[in-house]
Amino acid sequence: MRKPSEREYIHERLGDHFEAALSLYDTNRRIEVLVNEFLRTDALPGRNVLEVGTGLGYFAERMVRAGANVTVVDLGPTLVANVRKRLGCKGYCADALSLTEIFEPGTFDIVLSSECIEHTPDPARAVAQMLAVLKPGGLLSLSTPNLLWFPVVRAATALGLRPFDGLENFSTFAGLRSTIMEHGGVVVREKGLHLFPFQLKMRGLSTWLDEHCQFARQAMINICLLARKA
Repeated sequence: MRKPSEREYIHERLGDHFEAALSLYDTNRRIEVLVNEFLRTDALPGRNVLEVGTGLGYFAERMVRAGANVTVVDLGPTLVANVRKRLGCKGYCADALSLTEIFEPGTFDIVLSSECIEHTPDPARAVAQMLAVLKPGGLLSLSTPNLLWFPVVRAATALGLRPFDGLENFSTFAGLRSTIMEHGGVVVREKGLHLFPFQLKMRGLSTWLDEHCQFARQAMINICLLARKA
């Protein structure tokens, strides 16, 4: 079994500061897209769902409330324990690059992962593992930052404007499409989020641009994809 590096435990190390470091606006926008829009809450009751990189469990909470049977995984044991206790769902400390060491191939109806794969040393392998544990016809709902914005994010980190110092391996729409196809999936929905940094607080404008300017999604900060396993 692979031994993750210390940098991969950044969210566990943040501890009580993790929630304060998050933008609830950004988190809720991703929940709206990955859960409400891509998966549809009315289609979740009774479905077996795996959330990879659960963090504080906000996505899992939305799906549990919708009636899904949710299992969460994360590298951080404290994060997993807290989500499991709060939501009453199954939870395991697990590496996104080694999901098949814990779960049988074809176990889940749905896999969801938001802002997780970039914190691994091999995002493509993480996506491949998520597809491996999906049933045929199952759905993968995924988000990750856009490589185009990597220089801006690193500059913000260097200036002390953000507390994250872990691994950050960003992706592109084209690269993720290729990875998904290579491992037996097909992208059925694409969406970008945030044409400008949400820290600028112009949230009404940001949301409007998300909904009306998808022709510019290649330039948006977050990549959101829905894929179906063949």
